[in-house]
Amino acid sequence: MGEATKVVVYVQNRRPHQILDQNTPEEIFIGERQIVEHLRIFGCLVYVHVLKEKWINLEPSGKKRNFIGYRKYSKAFKVYVLGKLYIETCRDIVFDEDATF
Repeated sequence: MGEATKVVVYVQNRRPHQILDQNTPEEIFIGERQIVEHLRIFGCLVYVHVLKEKWINLEPSGKKRNFIGYRKYSKAFKVYVLGKLYIETCRDIVFDEDATF
């Protein structure tokens, strides 16, 4: 399944639906209200923190990536490495939702 489709399903399961009396599917299934403060704009620019041990002199302490999703069982995010064809999982990132590519 594509990453964008996974994010759509993830968000849809956490938004209220009229047919469920303004409850979310997750709330009905689990029985408790879900926190949605961690939701971010799909495809926005993020900066991934580089550990001090891996710094090279005069290089920035963050690397540019694209946000593409959420990890299912952890508090990490999936990011796409620009210019390469792979996905990383990161926790220490800063979102720049106002920037455009």
